[in-house]
Amino acid sequence: MTRIHFLLLLDRLEEIVTKSPRFAGRSLVLKDEFLELLDKIRLTLPPEVKKADKIISEREEYIKKAREEAERIIREATQRAEQLLSEHYLIREAEEEAERITATADEYARQVRAELSQYVNGILNKLENHLIQVLQILRHVRKEFSTEEKKEEDE
Repeated sequence: MTRIHFLLLLDRLEEIVTKSPRFAGRSLVLKDEFLELLDKIRLTLPPEVKKADKIISEREEYIKKAREEAERIIREATQRAEQLLSEHYLIREAEEEAERITATADEYARQVRAELSQYVNGILNKLENHLIQVLQILRHVRKEFSTEEKKEEDE
């Protein structure tokens, strides 16, 4: 069937509508005649119309796939962003915990140094006192020894 036949069928459809009786601003057409003519029109559609319909279907499918891909990419980006935020939060928490541990360790080390300093000073004081006593004993012994030596010389 040719393009001319298609146009003639469209003209016939127009004629059916325009020449049909009117009622309340509407055309009354015979349903069977109208549907039969529509079937003929469909059969005589030019290949360009069928090709255009196919192109439109392919375009819609392409758009659907592109939209699905875009949604997938957005989902993945959102998940990655959430993961990075979560990792950032964990890193920040770990850094804060490390700072708390370091501060606690520094305070503990300061206390240990202070206690160690007190302990060492205590021991050194005791040693100094002990050495003073030993020195006094040595001086006393030496004095006694000198005194005895003089006594022996005098005798």
